[in-house]
Amino acid sequence: MIRHEKSAVEINKSVVSALYIICLFIVRMRFDKLKKQLELLILLSDGRNYTVEELCGRMNLSRRNFYYLLDFIKHAGFIVFKNQGYYHIDRRSPFFTQLLQTIQFTDKDVKTIHSVLTMAGNDSEMVNQLRQKLESSYNFSVSAESPIRRQMESNLKLLRKAMAEKKTVRLIGYSSPHSHSVKDRLVEPFLLLHNNEDVRCHELVSKQNKTFKISRMTSVEILDTSWLHEDKHRQVFTDIFMFSSEERYRVKLRLGQLSHNLFKEEYPQGAHYITPNADGSWLLDIEVCDYRGLGRFVLGLFKDIEIIEGDGFKAYLRAEIESLIDSSNQLLQK
Repeated sequence: MIRHEKSAVEINKSVVSALYIICLFIVRMRFDKLKKQLELLILLSDGRNYTVEELCGRMNLSRRNFYYLLDFIKHAGFIVFKNQGYYHIDRRSPFFTQLLQTIQFTDKDVKTIHSVLTMAGNDSEMVNQLRQKLESSYNFSVSAESPIRRQMESNLKLLRKAMAEKKTVRLIGYSSPHSHSVKDRLVEPFLLLHNNEDVRCHELVSKQNKTFKISRMTSVEILDTSWLHEDKHRQVFTDIFMFSSEERYRVKLRLGQLSHNLFKEEYPQGAHYITPNADGSWLLDIEVCDYRGLGRFVLGLFKDIEIIEGDGFKAYLRAEIESLIDSSNQLLQK
């Protein structure tokens, strides 16, 4: 009898152990799945575009598992774009919108930061760059309690409503410093920018996507007309050189020690674009919205840099060098 009881206890222990192992296995599988899902989200939202092959290689996935994960995050509410074989997540996805609203600076926060940077003086290049970035993104001349600010908040509220309902709006009395005019604009607003100071719209007359400053609108009128050109709406990207565009251009450079060190010092936010090569050099694999920012860096260190990929970038540099030669010749002839 005692032997039978011991056998039953041993069997129960074995069952419990087996169940425990199975539970651990299931938990581990779910953890690995979650880890892959988060890894894919990070890659698709890091500001670079990847092909299926690049994503599968970075994540050690088969194509089948990649498409399974992609389908999962789409069903979770993320807007995934595929453009010319490259994938990225649209920052207008509900999750990103909520996240930005959570971490976004208030007007008081921004003004405090700007005041501290202003008091720091002009001796530090880093301080100057931070202050310039703030001043290019925020309008410090508008008081939070001023009539202009109240009108901006009213305009912003109507623009949000129009975007949510996918309606066309009339920007009444928009003041444009480029065309030196004040006139109404018929647009389809689809994306708020720069801490809600600007709005990206598709203008019906010019048939172009343009950025409008909310502070330059006398008022906003929502029209009873739904969007007709949603397929023309495009996300706006900003590269590490602070140039913005709907398009991005991929460039690959081989950096020597000097250019590698200077790039990391001047653009620390771009350090993750650099990977070491076996020969002691470094590969800079980056996407830019405009060649000017990267071009200035390369022209100043051309002896220490080799262009691996980027025909458009090569053409830009040739044109810049020819222009410099012409300018130098003219200067020497004087």
